[in-house]
Amino acid sequence: MPSPDRQSARRTRPSAIQRRMKEERRTLYQQVITEAAERVFAQKGADRSRMREIAAEAGISLGTLYGVIDGKESLFNSIHRTRMREFLDCIREARDAHSDTLESHLSVLKRGAAYFLERPDFLRMCCRDGYGWASGFPKSAGESEIWKQGVPIPRDLFARGIAEGIYVDEDPDLLVRKMLALKQVELAYWLEHAGETPHEVILQRLESQFIRTFCAPNR
Repeated sequence: MPSPDRQSARRTRPSAIQRRMKEERRTLYQQVITEAAERVFAQKGADRSRMREIAAEAGISLGTLYGVIDGKESLFNSIHRTRMREFLDCIREARDAHSDTLESHLSVLKRGAAYFLERPDFLRMCCRDGYGWASGFPKSAGESEIWKQGVPIPRDLFARGIAEGIYVDEDPDLLVRKMLALKQVELAYWLEHAGETPHEVILQRLESQFIRTFCAPNR
Protein backbone atom coordinates (compact mmCIF):
# COMPACT_ATOMS: atom_id res chain seq x y z
CA MET A 1 0.00 0.00 0.00
CA PRO A 2 1.43 3.44 -0.97
CA SER A 3 2.63 5.57 1.89
CA PRO A 4 0.70 8.76 2.78
CA ASP A 5 3.59 10.84 1.40
CA ARG A 6 3.36 9.13 -2.00
CA GLN A 7 -0.41 9.53 -2.09
CA SER A 8 0.00 13.25 -1.32
CA ALA A 9 2.61 13.63 -4.08
CA ARG A 10 0.25 12.01 -6.59
CA ARG A 11 -2.54 14.39 -5.62
CA THR A 12 -0.34 17.49 -5.98
CA ARG A 13 1.53 16.43 -9.15
CA PRO A 14 -0.10 17.98 -12.28
CA SER A 15 -1.75 15.42 -14.50
CA ALA A 16 -1.00 15.16 -18.22
CA ILE A 17 -4.37 16.78 -18.96
CA GLN A 18 -3.62 19.70 -16.62
CA ARG A 19 -0.20 20.22 -18.19
CA ARG A 20 -1.70 20.17 -21.67
CA MET A 21 -4.42 22.64 -20.69
CA LYS A 22 -1.82 24.96 -19.18
CA GLU A 23 0.29 24.80 -22.33
CA GLU A 24 -2.74 25.41 -24.55
CA ARG A 25 -3.74 28.39 -22.41
CA ARG A 26 -0.22 29.81 -22.68
CA THR A 27 -0.25 29.33 -26.46
CA LEU A 28 -3.61 31.11 -26.68
CA TYR A 29 -2.29 34.01 -24.61
CA GLN A 30 0.77 34.25 -26.84
CA GLN A 31 -1.41 34.45 -29.94
CA VAL A 32 -3.68 37.12 -28.46
CA ILE A 33 -0.70 39.13 -27.19
CA THR A 34 1.14 38.89 -30.52
CA GLU A 35 -1.88 40.10 -32.48
CA ALA A 36 -2.45 42.97 -30.03
CA ALA A 37 1.23 43.95 -30.05
CA GLU A 38 1.31 44.01 -33.83
CA ARG A 39 -1.59 46.48 -33.84
CA VAL A 40 0.00 48.69 -31.18
CA PHE A 41 3.45 48.64 -32.81
CA ALA A 42 1.81 49.49 -36.14
CA GLN A 43 -0.01 52.49 -34.65
CA LYS A 44 2.73 53.95 -32.46
CA GLY A 45 6.04 52.39 -33.46
CA ALA A 46 8.16 50.17 -31.23
CA ASP A 47 9.88 52.97 -29.30
CA ARG A 48 6.67 54.75 -28.29
CA SER A 49 4.64 51.64 -27.49
CA ARG A 50 4.20 50.57 -23.87
CA MET A 51 3.58 47.12 -22.46
CA ARG A 52 0.57 48.47 -20.56
CA GLU A 53 -0.98 49.52 -23.89
CA ILE A 54 -0.35 46.08 -25.36
CA ALA A 55 -1.97 44.41 -22.34
CA ALA A 56 -5.01 46.68 -22.66
CA GLU A 57 -5.28 45.95 -26.39
CA ALA A 58 -5.09 42.22 -25.66
CA GLY A 59 -7.68 42.49 -22.88
CA ILE A 60 -5.43 41.00 -20.20
CA SER A 61 -3.67 42.27 -17.10
CA LEU A 62 -0.11 43.56 -17.20
CA GLY A 63 0.89 40.75 -14.83
CA THR A 64 -0.50 38.13 -17.20
CA LEU A 65 1.36 39.75 -20.08
CA TYR A 66 4.69 39.57 -18.26
CA GLY A 67 3.91 36.01 -17.26
CA VAL A 68 3.96 35.05 -20.95
CA ILE A 69 6.34 37.58 -22.57
CA ASP A 70 9.82 38.59 -21.37
CA GLY A 71 9.54 42.19 -22.52
CA LYS A 72 8.78 44.59 -25.36
CA GLU A 73 11.98 43.98 -27.30
CA SER A 74 11.51 40.22 -27.11
CA LEU A 75 7.92 40.58 -28.30
CA PHE A 76 8.89 42.90 -31.16
CA ASN A 77 11.64 40.54 -32.32
CA SER A 78 9.36 37.52 -32.04
CA ILE A 79 6.78 39.12 -34.34
CA HIS A 80 9.44 39.90 -36.93
CA ARG A 81 10.97 36.44 -36.80
CA THR A 82 7.60 34.71 -37.13
CA ARG A 83 6.39 36.91 -39.96
CA MET A 84 9.64 36.72 -41.89
CA ARG A 85 9.72 32.92 -41.65
CA GLU A 86 6.20 32.90 -43.08
CA PHE A 87 7.29 35.33 -45.80
CA LEU A 88 10.29 33.17 -46.67
CA ASP A 89 8.10 30.08 -47.01
CA CYS A 90 5.72 32.10 -49.18
CA ILE A 91 8.33 33.24 -51.71
CA ARG A 92 10.00 29.82 -51.82
CA GLU A 93 6.67 28.29 -52.76
CA ALA A 94 6.14 31.02 -55.36
CA ARG A 95 9.58 30.40 -56.88
CA ASP A 96 9.06 26.65 -57.10
CA ALA A 97 5.64 26.96 -58.74
CA HIS A 98 7.18 27.87 -62.14
CA SER A 99 10.10 26.61 -64.21
CA ASP A 100 10.24 29.69 -66.48
CA THR A 101 12.62 32.28 -65.00
CA LEU A 102 10.49 35.37 -65.60
CA GLU A 103 7.26 33.70 -64.47
CA SER A 104 9.01 32.42 -61.35
CA HIS A 105 10.42 35.86 -60.59
CA LEU A 106 7.10 37.65 -61.09
CA SER A 107 5.46 35.06 -58.86
CA VAL A 108 8.02 35.73 -56.11
CA LEU A 109 7.51 39.48 -56.47
CA LYS A 110 3.72 39.41 -56.42
CA ARG A 111 3.27 36.70 -53.79
CA GLY A 112 5.75 38.51 -51.56
CA ALA A 113 3.91 41.81 -51.99
CA ALA A 114 0.56 40.12 -51.40
CA TYR A 115 1.87 38.73 -48.11
CA PHE A 116 2.33 42.30 -46.82
CA LEU A 117 -0.91 43.60 -48.34
CA GLU A 118 -2.80 40.91 -46.45
CA ARG A 119 -1.06 41.90 -43.19
CA PRO A 120 -1.28 45.70 -43.10
CA ASP A 121 -0.35 45.98 -39.41
CA PHE A 122 2.92 44.15 -39.98
CA LEU A 123 3.52 46.24 -43.10
CA ARG A 124 3.02 49.40 -41.02
CA MET A 125 5.52 48.07 -38.48
CA CYS A 126 8.11 47.60 -41.21
CA CYS A 127 7.49 51.01 -42.76
CA ARG A 128 7.13 52.93 -39.49
CA ASP A 129 10.49 51.85 -38.11
CA GLY A 130 12.18 53.79 -40.88
CA TYR A 131 14.65 51.36 -42.44
CA GLY A 132 14.99 50.71 -46.14
CA TRP A 133 14.32 47.19 -47.33
CA ALA A 134 17.09 47.50 -49.89
CA SER A 135 19.58 47.74 -47.01
CA GLY A 136 18.24 44.71 -45.16
CA PHE A 137 16.34 44.57 -41.89
CA PRO A 138 18.16 45.67 -38.72
CA LYS A 139 19.76 42.99 -36.57
CA SER A 140 17.69 44.22 -33.64
CA ALA A 141 14.63 42.82 -35.38
CA GLY A 142 16.09 39.36 -34.82
CA GLU A 143 15.83 38.35 -38.42
CA SER A 144 19.19 38.93 -40.07
CA GLU A 145 19.70 35.20 -40.66
CA ILE A 146 16.24 34.83 -42.17
CA TRP A 147 16.96 37.86 -44.36
CA LYS A 148 20.18 36.23 -45.57
CA GLN A 149 18.20 33.13 -46.52
CA GLY A 150 15.64 35.16 -48.46
CA VAL A 151 17.87 37.44 -50.52
CA PRO A 152 19.45 34.63 -52.63
CA ILE A 153 16.02 33.72 -54.04
CA PRO A 154 15.58 36.85 -56.22
CA ARG A 155 19.36 37.21 -56.66
CA ASP A 156 19.65 33.73 -58.20
CA LEU A 157 16.66 34.45 -60.43
CA PHE A 158 18.29 37.67 -61.62
CA ALA A 159 21.56 35.83 -62.31
CA ARG A 160 19.70 33.14 -64.23
CA GLY A 161 17.71 35.71 -66.17
CA ILE A 162 20.84 37.65 -67.12
CA ALA A 163 22.42 34.46 -68.45
CA GLU A 164 19.26 33.79 -70.48
CA GLY A 165 19.23 37.33 -71.89
CA ILE A 166 15.99 38.22 -70.10
CA TYR A 167 17.29 40.94 -67.77
CA VAL A 168 19.61 43.91 -68.10
CA ASP A 169 23.22 42.89 -67.54
CA GLU A 170 23.90 44.41 -64.12
CA ASP A 171 25.10 43.12 -60.76
CA PRO A 172 22.35 40.77 -59.45
CA ASP A 173 22.84 42.07 -55.89
CA LEU A 174 22.19 45.61 -57.10
CA LEU A 175 19.11 44.47 -59.01
CA VAL A 176 17.73 42.82 -55.86
CA ARG A 177 18.13 46.08 -53.93
CA LYS A 178 16.36 48.02 -56.67
CA MET A 179 13.52 45.49 -56.70
CA LEU A 180 13.08 45.68 -52.92
CA ALA A 181 13.12 49.47 -52.98
CA LEU A 182 10.49 49.47 -55.73
CA LYS A 183 8.26 47.15 -53.71
CA GLN A 184 8.68 49.13 -50.48
CA VAL A 185 7.77 52.42 -52.17
CA GLU A 186 4.67 50.92 -53.77
CA LEU A 187 3.45 49.33 -50.53
CA ALA A 188 4.22 52.40 -48.41
CA TYR A 189 2.27 54.56 -50.87
CA TRP A 190 -0.65 52.14 -50.58
CA LEU A 191 -0.60 52.53 -46.78
CA GLU A 192 -0.42 56.32 -46.98
CA HIS A 193 -3.62 56.28 -49.02
CA ALA A 194 -5.48 54.15 -46.48
CA GLY A 195 -5.19 50.98 -48.53
CA GLU A 196 -7.85 52.18 -50.96
CA THR A 197 -6.32 50.65 -54.09
CA PRO A 198 -7.37 47.00 -54.64
CA HIS A 199 -4.61 44.47 -54.08
CA GLU A 200 -4.80 43.17 -57.63
CA VAL A 201 -4.16 46.67 -59.01
CA ILE A 202 -1.06 47.03 -56.82
CA LEU A 203 0.26 43.64 -57.89
CA GLN A 204 -0.33 44.35 -61.58
CA ARG A 205 1.41 47.71 -61.23
CA LEU A 206 4.40 46.04 -59.58
CA GLU A 207 4.59 43.52 -62.42
CA SER A 208 4.56 46.28 -65.05
CA GLN A 209 7.21 48.28 -63.19
CA PHE A 210 9.38 45.19 -62.78
CA ILE A 211 9.28 44.41 -66.50
CA ARG A 212 10.03 48.02 -67.49
CA THR A 213 12.90 48.31 -65.01
CA PHE A 214 14.67 44.96 -65.23
CA CYS A 215 13.88 43.27 -68.53
CA ALA A 216 16.30 43.77 -71.42
CA PRO A 217 15.03 46.20 -74.10
CA ASN A 218 14.66 43.45 -76.71
CA ARG A 219 12.28 41.45 -74.50
